[in-house]
Amino acid sequence: MLNRYHDFIVENLILESKFGFSNRFKKVLSLMPKDNLIKNYLLGMEGADLNVSQNYIDISDNKEEVTFIADRKAQTIIKENPSVFRTNSHLPNSKYLSFNKNSNGDYNNQTIFSLLGFTPIEPHEENHPVPGPGIVGEIVSESVGPRSGRTYVLFKWSLGGVDKTICLNKDAIDEVNDVDRKLYSQSRNPIRIGRLVNSIMSAAKQTVTPKEVEEFTNQWKSAFDMLNDAFLKFDVVSGYDIQKWYYEGTYDTDDSTLGGSCMRYEECENYFGIYTENSDVVKLVILYADREGTIKDGKYKSDVIKGRALLWKTNQGDMFMDRIYTNNDSDVELFKQYAEKNGWWCKKVQNSSSNFTAQRGTSFKDPIYTVDLNWADHEYYPYVDTLSYLKLNELDSRDSSGTLSNDSDTIDAQYELRDTEGSRDSL
Repeated sequence: MLNRYHDFIVENLILESKFGFSNRFKKVLSLMPKDNLIKNYLLGMEGADLNVSQNYIDISDNKEEVTFIADRKAQTIIKENPSVFRTNSHLPNSKYLSFNKNSNGDYNNQTIFSLLGFTPIEPHEENHPVPGPGIVGEIVSESVGPRSGRTYVLFKWSLGGVDKTICLNKDAIDEVNDVDRKLYSQSRNPIRIGRLVNSIMSAAKQTVTPKEVEEFTNQWKSAFDMLNDAFLKFDVVSGYDIQKWYYEGTYDTDDSTLGGSCMRYEECENYFGIYTENSDVVKLVILYADREGTIKDGKYKSDVIKGRALLWKTNQGDMFMDRIYTNNDSDVELFKQYAEKNGWWCKKVQNSSSNFTAQRGTSFKDPIYTVDLNWADHEYYPYVDTLSYLKLNELDSRDSSGTLSNDSDTIDAQYELRDTEGSRDSL
């Protein structure tokens, strides 16, 4: 009789040749066009019971090839490396199933308890304490909640030499054995991507044409190049696209400086006239997010971004990339590298100061920049980090031009653009 979760997995699942991909392989697939049929077939096959000789597919250093481990060898590695589980930081309170009862005195979670073969013993605090983070144990049983669709487990661990059990959401525990590393590092063999696709499709009894395989292979190579060239995720936009990418609904997350930008709100959409109407001298550098993206005609596009920075064409002849806003602090350096590649200057320190040091690679200076605007007179204005001083050239009623600068005296500025509610402050 099988009474351990690992025994069940070995005897009932491993022998059925569960098909798997590495995260890197799935990352390349995610960069391919959403309508690629073979890509979608492959993603749908992960975890399926396939009679394949190649399994646990991973990318290689050669975009023409991927690597695999023979399925028979993979089963041996899995059998020799039983799973161990550790509670993570989601514990204690948010992920365990409570012992609350309804008006009839029945447990609200009785359905899940029954599916997991769990019988609560009172007092619950003594017999079923909540394990803190970092507790190592095993999965006794596992089931999916019929209403929530979440996966729950009966988790067992030892407390003071006594076995304890509790029902947890499965995302409250992490698998901590070494099997994945071994599967993707031992006994690896190369195979051309097109040949692998034909082999997998044949095993899945899924008909594909040579043309479809060729199209998949070409798009795979483009996606592989994309994965290995982070600069391909950059784009430079202008006009009303600037307004679009300022809106927080286009952000990958609400983390860090991008997620906290004071100009991210929908009510700010009318503030950006000095940007949208002066596309000859101001643009926006954006860094597309990894998710929801595809490559088309050799260019990567996504519906969300994880970074942005204004790009100014200054009267001093420099292209100046303004303050960098990102969801991930590590991407600030990527913006700086992209600026250096293009010969642009950028802010050494990412803040809103008008007195700043500019950087281009290993070169530094403390500039005073000016930018002429054809249309500078607007009802509303954004909060401007660096070139925050404005002079309007009121030569006659038809002239709406003006100049921005990071130094008020240089242009004899009349206004400062540092209001978060769309106003301009008189100097």
